[in-house]
Amino acid sequence: MSDFVIETRGLTKVYGEQTAVNSVNLHVRAGRIYGLLGRNGAGKTTIMKMILGLAPITSGEVDVFGQNIKGREKQIYPRIGAIIENPGFYPNLTGTENLKIFAEMRGIYHPNAVKSALEVVGLPYRDKKLFSKYSLGIKQRLGIANAILHDPELLILDEPTNGLDPIGIAEVRNFIKDLSVERGKTILISSHILSEISLLADDIGIIDHGVLLEESSMKELEKKNRKYILLQVSDASKASLLLEHEFHVKDYAMQDEHTLRLYDTALDVAAINKFLVMQDVAVIGSQLCHDTLEDYFKEITGGVGIA
Repeated sequence: MSDFVIETRGLTKVYGEQTAVNSVNLHVRAGRIYGLLGRNGAGKTTIMKMILGLAPITSGEVDVFGQNIKGREKQIYPRIGAIIENPGFYPNLTGTENLKIFAEMRGIYHPNAVKSALEVVGLPYRDKKLFSKYSLGIKQRLGIANAILHDPELLILDEPTNGLDPIGIAEVRNFIKDLSVERGKTILISSHILSEISLLADDIGIIDHGVLLEESSMKELEKKNRKYILLQVSDASKASLLLEHEFHVKDYAMQDEHTLRLYDTALDVAAINKFLVMQDVAVIGSQLCHDTLEDYFKEITGGVGIA
């Protein structure tokens, strides 16, 4: 049995001469929130559409719940809830009336399905306000309520906070987190807002120009981007052994043959420099650094920040 609720292998989408998605290997673990991060036009929505069968796959494979989706669509897709781009609702009906219509269309006859979905996203049941009068934030909430009507195991949400004000973003973020933590849902969410993904996701995939550049847990990413002492020396391998023995340094990373990252920022840098020089290791430089997630994104995408 696979550890992944979603796994893609070599997933590719070509439009004419343009490769929108290039051989993507995606891994979404059960019960976790996976943030697919990239600029607008990076390929996030196209990946989601291919997973959901809304866009034909040029090449590659998609497994969902441990099964290849090809030929198993009727068994797999009812277990998924999704928002891709703007949800289409009837403007002259209320939120409750809209959801009742969608529930009937999808064969959901549980008497409390609509009420329960509205409660999850913090919307009133049988409210009199028409959809056309809703704010963008309320419309997004209703879209998520529609996606969870049938109590799916997996949610795929394309830019669910797009266009919201800070309060709306925080509210949507909180109940998405709650769906994962309290209700055990697996969630694949896309965004171009790095700060939002960092607050929400357990795991992250960074995509740029259709290429998945990196997958990592947020914990691993935060470790890469915490405060550290950058130590540039003539021989990083020798320096690391000396520091382990003399200063009991254990929490460090060797960046290259001349550079160490020391994550214990309480270390006495002057004493370290003096000791290394006495042991015939030249110290080229040492400084306290703190890379942000934005810095990391720039680094792996070739120096350009995210919008």
